[in-house]
Parts: sequence; structure tokens; C-alpha cells
Amino acid sequence: MVMNDERKEEEKEKERPKKTVMKRKDEERSEAVNTLMIASYREKYLEQSLDAIRQIIEQEEPEKIIVLKIIEEKAPSELVEANIGLEEKDDFLQSVREKKRREVDDYSEDIVDLIEEFNIPSEVHLRKGKDVAQEIIEEFKNMEADHVIIHGPKKGALEKVVEGSISENVKKILDTKKVTLLD
Repeated sequence: MVMNDERKEEEKEKERPKKTVMKRKDEERSEAVNTLMIASYREKYLEQSLDAIRQIIEQEEPEKIIVLKIIEEKAPSELVEANIGLEEKDDFLQSVREKKRREVDDYSEDIVDLIEEFNIPSEVHLRKGKDVAQEIIEEFKNMEADHVIIHGPKKGALEKVVEGSISENVKKILDTKKVTLLD
């Protein structure tokens, strides 16, 4: 009886067509993208970007989707400490954190709604840090994601030189991974 079950499973596997998607270095591989990560940190994705995300999900049929919400927490200016007391500083910083958390929840709301249309397991992760690009990279590696969707560059040339570009930093470090930039 066990042998028959095993044979049936083998036959089913043979009958299923192999999925082909782009491999990390433009080579074909015969397996689906296991984990798709969508980062939300700066603003809402535009409607056309949400359509592109929908198409990516339909094409790649990931086994799991991770929505990564990132709150950028830069160190407060020394002027904050100089102008207000320690207790007021803590209250002020807490209110800033709460505001940023509400914003990132708002930014990711459309993505979560979109993912609910598909019957794919999903998780929502929240990370806080000084460097958004580094948070994306660390989460990408921790979750062993195969593809990440992030916002494209928005800064002007001078801002990129001074602060760097999140998308460029992520693409540079994850050059062997699949990275999609959307507005």
C-alpha cells in the first residue's frame, strides 16, 4: 500500500510542469521563488507599482511573502537635549517614534490588502534602525528571501552623495539577488 502511494506521488510530480523563473545571474532554474520580500519605509507605493507587485506575485508564485516595515531611527540632535530636559526629551522621542510607526503602518496598508487577495502565507515584520538599507539587507539574509521589492531612488544628486541612496546600497550588497525598484 505504501509503495502505491509513493508511486502515485512520483507520477504526480512528473506530471506537474516545472516552473522556470529568472535565476540570480540571468540563468534559468526549475523552481519557484520561495520567499518574496516587499519593503515599506518611505512612502506608499503608487497604484501602478501595486499593479507591478501583483504581476510579480502572479508570475513568481512565491511560497511566502514578507512585508517588511522599517522605521528609520536616527540619533536625535544634541540641540534637542540642550533645549529641553531629559524627561521632555524622552516624551518627545516617544511621540516621534509613534508618529513614524503610524506612518509606516499607513505606507504598508495597501501592500497588505493586495497580498490578502492571494492564497499565499504572509508575514509582516517591523524593524527599526539608523540605516534603512542595512535593515533591508539583514532581514533579506535572515529570512533567506529570493526577491526583494523596494522603493526606487528619490533623492537628488547632492543628497545621494551626502546621505547615500537606500536602493543603490541594497542593490550593491545584494547584487547576486533579485531586486526590483518601484515608486
